[in-house]
This record gives sequence, structure tokens and C-alpha cells, in this order.
Amino acid sequence: MKTTVFELDGDAVSARVTPEPSWQPFDEWDGQPLTNVQMAELLEVPRAELQLVQLRAGGHFVMHSSPDLAFCQVVRGRGVLRLPGGERLPFEGPELYVFQPGTRHEWTDIELDTLLSVCLVRRPSDG
Repeated sequence: MKTTVFELDGDAVSARVTPEPSWQPFDEWDGQPLTNVQMAELLEVPRAELQLVQLRAGGHFVMHSSPDLAFCQVVRGRGVLRLPGGERLPFEGPELYVFQPGTRHEWTDIELDTLLSVCLVRRPSDG
């Protein structure tokens, strides 16, 4: 997926175009193994981080949460989002999820290659 990040230098706007994300293996979360997951970091600024996460068919991302608010768009793909109580929410992109800080969830039963566009929004630091 082509990505474009627009940057401002004074009054000049430039476009940083990347034809294909620089995928990196994403093998574990908090010591737990992930299956068929890759991540590409797009941009990090003081209060936010933008990522693409890819789960291949058959992939699995363990139950987890973040201290940040996560704005997560399923660009394409199909599978199940599982909640801690066992509730299973089938998804098929495009679809949007907003996870409040600390909201545990798991991506499982991935039937089709799935692409997530994720923005992690950090709380303002104290002080």
C-alpha cells in the first residue's frame, strides 16, 4: 500500500511517498508469540504514533492492550476480534475500532490477509 506523509518546512509542503511499507517482523508482544504478524512504522510525533499492522491469513495477535488510545481501521481483511470475557466480534474490512487505554483485545481466526491502520494517541505528560 502506497503511503504519503506531508511535511511542512517553513511555508513549503513536501510529500514523502513510500510505494510499499517497510515491513518488519512482529514476533512477540510482552513475551507472548505472535503468528504471521508484520508492522511498519509510518510516523512518530510527541503524542502519537502511526503504524500499519499486517496479519496474514492464519495469523494471530495475542490478547493485549495499550496505555494509549488506539484508533484502528481495518483497511481490508476478515477475522475475529475477541474480548477478555470471550465475546467474539467478527470483522470484515473496511471497519473502524477505537480502543480506550487499557482495553484488552485479541485478533484471531484471521481468514483473509488483514491490514490495520493504527494511530496510537498518547496522553499529555504531566509536568
